[in-house]
Amino acid sequence: MTDLIRGAGGGFGKGASGAGRTPTTATDNLNSTQYAQIIDLISEGEIQGLKDGFKSIYFDKTPVQNPDGTYNFQNVSVEVRNGTQTQDVIPFATSVEDAKTVNVKVRNDGPVTRTITDSQVDAVRVTITVPQLERVTEQGDTVGESCSLSIGVQYNGGGFTTVIADTITGRTGDQYQRDYLVTLTGSFPVDIRVTRTSPDTTDIRTSNEFLWSSYTEIIYSKLNYPNSALVGLRINAEQFSTIPQRTYLVRGIKVAIPNNATVDPNNGRLTYTGIWNGTFGAAQWTTDPAWILWDLHTSRDRKSTRLNSSHVSESRMPS
Repeated sequence: MTDLIRGAGGGFGKGASGAGRTPTTATDNLNSTQYAQIIDLISEGEIQGLKDGFKSIYFDKTPVQNPDGTYNFQNVSVEVRNGTQTQDVIPFATSVEDAKTVNVKVRNDGPVTRTITDSQVDAVRVTITVPQLERVTEQGDTVGESCSLSIGVQYNGGGFTTVIADTITGRTGDQYQRDYLVTLTGSFPVDIRVTRTSPDTTDIRTSNEFLWSSYTEIIYSKLNYPNSALVGLRINAEQFSTIPQRTYLVRGIKVAIPNNATVDPNNGRLTYTGIWNGTFGAAQWTTDPAWILWDLHTSRDRKSTRLNSSHVSESRMPS
């Protein structure tokens, strides 16, 4: 009699497939997130502004937002100042920063809190570090994982409010960092609290812990650059290999127009009612070449600047 020895192929744990299978490793698709902050001067003198919000901003000739409302770039913050005498400060125009180390692991049952006592601080940049983010399956494959967190702010003991909620998803076998900017708007002292909102892992094959590694106190210089039209950008730097060329579709500098004229908001042309009495109304954007030329001749202090800043409707302003 011949004895037959039969069996199934080996593998890594329950449910493994036939012998000889090579475990796979998912692509490392997480790069630490940093931001570039840019201030562009559009012109000296008050302008009408961007034609259509994010659709009027171009990075390397590609619009931030498409006509259908979809975006070509993510995590872009925009601050526009049209050049009035009393315009607000762009928060990140210039700043003084003071970094503080935390380096504490954040667990689901143990939020981590730090207190800001300097009442001059305008914002806090919270830096989260994930040492590894991956999971090994029962088949031996290395795949992506996720972890979720929230950042809460409490002003002068008045109770915490969640200002940021985020989930970090992907796979990386080495350290990954992500920054979060928290603008402070209340009274001091201010408590910043980081909470892990996803469960703590108990599986040794799963790595999804994170630390609150540091925070940076930011004091903005209170410079509003009166009568200067500006665009401030804060962009996710991982989307670009270098700082992108910026182009803006703007409706240009406001000029004095006859008091009996009305501007067509679509094309900047003027229509007139009755006979002009020789006086002017409030300055407005227009594409009428006669009054643009008049403004160039009568506004001597801005003449050289205006020759470099197009008055033409929907002109592209590169920076």
